[in-house]
Amino acid sequence: MTDGLLIATFTLSAAAKHGVERVRELYLARFPDNPPAVASVAWGYVEGSDPLSGKVIVGFYQQSQFAEIEHGIQEVSGVPLIYFTTEQFHPLFDGKVLDYEDGQGFFLRAP
Repeated sequence: MTDGLLIATFTLSAAAKHGVERVRELYLARFPDNPPAVASVAWGYVEGSDPLSGKVIVGFYQQSQFAEIEHGIQEVSGVPLIYFTTEQFHPLFDGKVLDYEDGQGFFLRAP
């Protein structure tokens, strides 16, 4: 952990990089006046459910938010991103590959 930020210890597959770009395009189409600035990778789950039954969520911080989050940008497999998770969920990402498949979305797998 550096300055309160967890260091990303996962990599992105080529398919995940493509998936991130698809999400970027969706954000750009929906918010053309406030375009996507940097990707965010997080662990998400439905409140009240078992947190370990969650999944990887990829979204974007928009340009208007950039100044607030720029200090937390890390480069993972050549992709600048914010690794937005807690110490509780960090081990789920550790040493894994973030992958992507149409219909399944983003998921973690062994290298």
